[in-house]
Amino acid sequence: MNVDRLFHNLLNKLVNVQIDLATYLQLRRAKGYMSVSDNDHLRENLFELCGELRHNAAALSSSLTSAQNEALHTAGEALASAAVCLLTGHHDCPSFIAVNPDALQRCLDILSTNIQVMNKSAPLAHA
Repeated sequence: MNVDRLFHNLLNKLVNVQIDLATYLQLRRAKGYMSVSDNDHLRENLFELCGELRHNAAALSSSLTSAQNEALHTAGEALASAAVCLLTGHHDCPSFIAVNPDALQRCLDILSTNIQVMNKSAPLAHA
């Protein structure tokens, strides 16, 4: 897979995770809690994408601008922070989780900002 395609693939995955995280956060705020299965599913997806970003960092770093590298790195940190945040929240009930929505919102804001930076500076994909 060439670098442009890899970059766009990872960017698309970041956008999908951004949507998932925003949906989770909206539901968390509305209900006040989330199910353990929803929480665990999102957390595993976040950790998986973090691993994929880390795995592909070396291949991408030499071909991306410094702004793209920094945005990709910061987006990965936001994903990791959100995943760790999802590890918290277990209280008295073993089937529900009350994760801190403010902490998740900060992670989502950082992720969104860096996705915008990568979108603005993304090279055009070759047909």
